[in-house]
Formats: sequence, structure tokens, C-alpha cells
Amino acid sequence: MSKFIPEKNWTLPPVIESDEPFEVRYPHEVEFTLMDICNLKCSHCYLETENFQNRQDGFLKFEFFLEMLERLETCIKKAKTVNFTSVEALMHPNIFEIVDSLIEINQNINIRITTNGMLLNKKRVEKLTEYKNLRLNVSLDGYKKETVEAIKTGVNYDKLIDGMKRLQTYGIDYHTSFVVTKENINELKDYMPFCKKLGVSVIRANPLAAWKPDDEIDVSTEGIYSNEPLQNVYKYYKECEQLAHSLEMQFFYRRTYTKPYGCGFVSYTMLINMEGGMAACLLSTRPVPMSLYGKTKMSKVVVWGNIMEEDPYKIWTNKECLDFRRIIHERRLPDSCQGCPCGELGIT
Repeated sequence: MSKFIPEKNWTLPPVIESDEPFEVRYPHEVEFTLMDICNLKCSHCYLETENFQNRQDGFLKFEFFLEMLERLETCIKKAKTVNFTSVEALMHPNIFEIVDSLIEINQNINIRITTNGMLLNKKRVEKLTEYKNLRLNVSLDGYKKETVEAIKTGVNYDKLIDGMKRLQTYGIDYHTSFVVTKENINELKDYMPFCKKLGVSVIRANPLAAWKPDDEIDVSTEGIYSNEPLQNVYKYYKECEQLAHSLEMQFFYRRTYTKPYGCGFVSYTMLINMEGGMAACLLSTRPVPMSLYGKTKMSKVVVWGNIMEEDPYKIWTNKECLDFRRIIHERRLPDSCQGCPCGELGIT
């Protein structure tokens, strides 16, 4: 059995370094938007904002995904990871065919899937055991039933926990993501041994990113982050970190103050939306309200081209795309991203 080695928490947004010049690097990660619908209706989710509600295409057609994959073959061969954007990937009717088609191109590719846990039935979990390079992340925002069901609209706590137990039974290593609000932050210390018993190896705590003004949602950012570092929250996180390490678990958390460092991932991730557009991030595919401290602004559309019309690598290395990604790589925030909670607070 390997010895547990605690990992240092990220103080800055993660970026990927390489011996190759930035201008010619292939993407480290390719991210696909598989759908713009979800099996939950969480009030604080960007999918519940007006522009997503007014344009729901449903699922990315598998046939179109294969056409995109043919165009992206070289990028997939050189990439280390494939990720599926922030919606319930296990809900897609062809999710395992999608994963299999990616592995056919690159058998060493890492597959990242984030799930709300509602679909972790026996059949799906058994299928997940077939993938050796899987990183599964389960969203669990507390350890109490009332807390979890209050934050995630439509989630069934008992079903979620049963799914996590099933992952443990089948020997699947997985992480959890904990969205921090003032209502649940005090549960973190009890959350850790609770998760340990369920087989969780890594916990990531992210501050709430509000896509609508605070007074429109039933959660608050008050007391979680501020314009200046919150020493009491930071101290609490450090205590949680020590507890996690004593349990041989990794724990990552973000800063307690806003500063425009950027999110990091845009610099090395090629995001492809449902139309084949290469965008800076999911929130740049269409205008989305972004809120910090009660002030709301709309995100700006940043799409550099369509891979069905142009060579993906040429789009990735064109001047507009390079200049934008270089700013993020240098841990700064482009003008179009100012006010984005992910860029201002970071994300684990």
C-alpha cells in the first residue's frame, strides 16, 4: 500500500507548463458540451438563467459528436484529459459510446466526469469500472440530508449516498465537490470523516459562484469571501485541511477574497460547444449574468471559430485565441472576464 503524501493547496489558479513554446502547444485538455439540460433544477445554476432557459437544445447528437471527433483526432491524440462541461454527463444516452470513441483514438486519455449522483445505479457503476483512467467527481454539498436537499433542487439525499456507497463497493476511486455557502460551511469538519467512510479520496471546496443577483437565490455569499482575506474562514479551512490529511484525504480550497487571477483552465483547455464552436469557456458561449457583491454584469461571447468549418489547431493557435489564453496563463483576467466569480475567486 502506497504511503499517503499530502498535496499542497493551490494558492494560484493552476496552469500547465511545457517545454514547447506557448504558441505551438496543443491543448492539454479537450472539453465537450454534451447537453444544455439537467436532471436537477438548482436555483444557483447557470442553466437556470434566462439565456439558457430560452435556448435548450437538449443532448448533443452522437452522430455529430463523431463528426467533431474526426476533426479533432490529432488534438485528442496529444491531449492528456477529456472533460465534459459541468452538466450531468451520465444523463447523456450515449455517454459510454462517447467515452469508448475517445479511448479508441487515445487509449491513455484521462476521462473526467462530474455527477450529481442521481444516476449512479448498479448498471452505470458497473460500466464505470471498465475505465482505468477515470476521474469521477461527485457533487455533495454537506453531510446532512436537510442541507444537501436545500442546496441542490430536486436531489434525493438517500439515493445520492446509496450511489456513493455503490462506487465504494465496486472499488471506484472518486472525489467530491463541496459548494461552500454560509449555510453549510460549518459542516465541513463532519463532512470529512463522513466522506472517508464512503471511500472518497479527494475533497474540493469551491465558493458559491452566483449567476444571478444574490437576492434572487436562496443562498448567500455573505461571510464566505470578501474584498479582503477572511482570516476566520482561512483558519477554518486550514483546520479542515489538517483533519483531511490525518484521514489520508486530499483537501483543496480556494481563497477567501476576490482577486482577478483568472481560472487557469482556459489557457490549456480547448472547449467545444454543441454547435462545434471553440469558445473560451462555457459561460462565454452566450451571455450569462455574473454576480459579485450584489453587482451583476453579463458575460461576453468569446467564440474563436467553428471546428466544422476550420482546422481546430489553426483556430487554437490563431492570434485572437492565443492572446486571450496567454493572459489566463499569466494568471491575469481578460477584460471580457472581469466580474466572473470563477476568474475572481478561482475554482478547484
